[in-house]
Amino acid sequence: MAYITASAVEPRRRPAERLGQPDFHYSEPKLRNEAAAQEIDLRQLRHHTKNTLQRIIALITELPGLHDTPGGEKIARELEYRIALSATISNALFGLTETPGSMADRLRQLGGALVDMMRSPDQLIRVGVSVRGTCPPALREAVIRGANELVANAVKHGLKGRPSGRISVRLATEGGVTVLSVTDNGWGFTGSPLYGEGLSLAQGFAERHAGSLRLESCGGAVAILVLPH
Repeated sequence: MAYITASAVEPRRRPAERLGQPDFHYSEPKLRNEAAAQEIDLRQLRHHTKNTLQRIIALITELPGLHDTPGGEKIARELEYRIALSATISNALFGLTETPGSMADRLRQLGGALVDMMRSPDQLIRVGVSVRGTCPPALREAVIRGANELVANAVKHGLKGRPSGRISVRLATEGGVTVLSVTDNGWGFTGSPLYGEGLSLAQGFAERHAGSLRLESCGGAVAILVLPH
């Protein structure tokens, strides 16, 4: 009986494959093509979304009779404003109609638009943003999406019912860790904070990167998202 060894049936391999390493000569062009395809897909999505939002705003402007009464005019202005705010938030989060800018720009756009979207009409809420260091690209999505939930939580819960308030958003990268903190001067809390959907989402973004989220009461509240590199 003849025995066939594994080496006898093993297909011929390039040296890099035998060492368990990918052959980058073959994979790099494919990766470049995939990246180029994704970029053109994003460009088309942005173009389509921008055209759609512009058309919706035009329809609101052109709707017969809507602007003939003070009530109708107010509704039209509110619709246009909310659509613009939604686009600004989506741009800061995902680059939906525009290519995202720097982290400082994205956090400023996100914070200002979220506050205006969620505050009561008679509330005055100011937002300050500071960025120190360079956030690693691999963590930027978690930071921005976490900021979205934490700022919204500060407006919705921390400053609920207050005539005025202040929210500070700070991002710092140093010593192998990136820390996002969102502080409000609202009601604060006692005991253990309750994690609703927003805080649970922020915690999920942290855990994807072996990070953590904690809340502290400080004459208001501060949420701290910690992401190790």
